[in-house]
Amino acid sequence: MRSPRQSIRRVLSHEAVAAPAHDAQPARFDAPRVVRKTVVDFSSLCLPEDVRLALAQAFWSHLGARSPRSIKTCWTSVLTFNRFAAESGAVASLADLDRRMLVRYIEWLNAQQRSDGRPWAISTRGGVYSALRRLLRWLERCRPDLVGRIDHSFTPFPGRGGDSSTRATLPERELRAILRACEADIAAMREARASAAAQRAADGDKPGSLGWLLAEVDRRFGGIVPSGLELQRRGNHPLQMAVRRWGGAKLIEPFVYPRAVSLLPYYLAILIHTAGNPEPIAELGRECLQDVPLLENRQALVWFKARAGRLQRRTFERDAPFEPPALVRDILAWNERLRPLAPPAQRDRLFIFKGLRTVNAMSTVTVHHLIAQFCERHGLAAFSLASIRPSVLCSFYRASGDLLRTRAVANHANIATTVRYVEVPVVRRHNHARIAALQEAFIEHLTAAPTTPTPQSAAAAPPSAPLPSGELVSMFGFDCKDPLAGTAPGTRRGELCTNFMGCFTCPNAVIAPEPLTMARLLQARDHLRAAAATLHPARWQALYAPQLRILEEDILPRFAARELAAAESLLPQLPPLPDLR
Repeated sequence: MRSPRQSIRRVLSHEAVAAPAHDAQPARFDAPRVVRKTVVDFSSLCLPEDVRLALAQAFWSHLGARSPRSIKTCWTSVLTFNRFAAESGAVASLADLDRRMLVRYIEWLNAQQRSDGRPWAISTRGGVYSALRRLLRWLERCRPDLVGRIDHSFTPFPGRGGDSSTRATLPERELRAILRACEADIAAMREARASAAAQRAADGDKPGSLGWLLAEVDRRFGGIVPSGLELQRRGNHPLQMAVRRWGGAKLIEPFVYPRAVSLLPYYLAILIHTAGNPEPIAELGRECLQDVPLLENRQALVWFKARAGRLQRRTFERDAPFEPPALVRDILAWNERLRPLAPPAQRDRLFIFKGLRTVNAMSTVTVHHLIAQFCERHGLAAFSLASIRPSVLCSFYRASGDLLRTRAVANHANIATTVRYVEVPVVRRHNHARIAALQEAFIEHLTAAPTTPTPQSAAAAPPSAPLPSGELVSMFGFDCKDPLAGTAPGTRRGELCTNFMGCFTCPNAVIAPEPLTMARLLQARDHLRAAAATLHPARWQALYAPQLRILEEDILPRFAARELAAAESLLPQLPPLPDLR
């Protein structure tokens, strides 16, 4: 039987087909684009056309893959440069993008003032200038036909960052109180969901009960609690009465899927445990958990930090009830039914919740609106999201005292960034107290009476000549606590210290900044210099040159010029030193 379907002609035409007029020309780089309700339109700038097109190409090619926040920040800097070009008239073509123009731009930024008449902060000026410099450097690398080599200023804004305020940090007790409040809320929600599941299994066939209500929502509405308008439709009266009986949709919804206020304690707990930045943690993906090879009891939480341009990672106990792996598994099972209702761009996000009318993913803006209510409910002091990361890092550094481990917790590429986080007044006071305690212990060790050797150690020590009575003074006039202690490298206890002829070279020397001590140092320096002219060069080089080098390059430069000048007046009062041999 012949099929009625006609065969398709598959002969390809060799004739060129003209492209439509609107496809023949590629889209211009300066065409307007929308980034989170902000219109980035380079065609609206008053810059010359060649400059506008070049900056637009650098902007979208270099920054187009970054986060919307970074794009909007850089666009604000471009608008500032556009205002400079309009006011100064310094940019007439691409040829004007040179060092001279940048110097004028730096001077213009230094002259800008706030609304209260104060100049812009150095960090603000530096950030605006750096955004333009990044675009120009991209043009130098990738479009040398447009922009030639530019001699950039190395430090156009010295002291950048020095005028910024100290990072706000929370005391450790407040940080622990926030974490305890999160754990209490999480435990209560887990218990409520478990109780609702048990009631559904036991009372699913009893009209009006909570179990029946949840079963009806699953059967008739796909697991989503219907709106009030839907409940008023015909045939939904028993369901409407049950919803009212059990407190309304706001109290029923957390039994089946999370609301924004339900996810807040999960978000804060993960933020504290990871010491992460607020925005990257809010944008966690659903595939954020990874197994750790060879460690079956641990899992890694992985997230992307757009500002750093790389993945961040921390490992936690797999089964700890309040650590991130368990919290993430809770959220994944809790909001899975909301995922098809979320916008396509947000379906792979972890913190998906049901809002008043729509399904959304959590953002830092949402969290800011909920923090005040969270603090009031638990009696906590007000705090900001930006203070959590530096607070966790400072607390960890104070507890461990290890800057490298703190850097690993912070996922910093450069340890200098970690130093800026932990250099806060609380840590400085803690470090000063620790240094003072170590110095006090060291001084006590130096001034303490020598311990009596045990019979075994006394028998093992080689016999030595008894020390002469009186004060033990070295050749250069410095007192020695015990020249037979075996402190110098290569000596044993009971042997005369090889540094006894120059105690200032001893690794345990304590040189007080007193005029008399400094006068002795100056006298020793002059004495060693004079000996170089009388001793055999080989002997002087082997025995005394190292001591003079330590004096001139290490010890004396530590004192101020006025202190050394005061010590020189005491030189005639010192007894002469013995001749060196």
